[in-house]
Amino acid sequence: MVDWYCERVRRVDPAPLGKQRSRDAKDDPYLACALAAGAKIVVSRDDDLLTLEKPFGIEIITPRELLARLAKAPA
Repeated sequence: MVDWYCERVRRVDPAPLGKQRSRDAKDDPYLACALAAGAKIVVSRDDDLLTLEKPFGIEIITPRELLARLAKAPA
């Protein structure tokens, strides 16, 4: 499992966001990295991120929502 993960991860430099985007400034680096990586989804339980819904077109969902989507996905 660790090998699978290590083969797929990559380091990115955070993209500039301009102004503060989240209610909690400490969450902005996560958005900046997701944007730089071209992420489509961020999975989080952080209410400050979840209230943003879809910043920069990046959907922010809970772990429960991710599991529900995975359960519905065709095998």
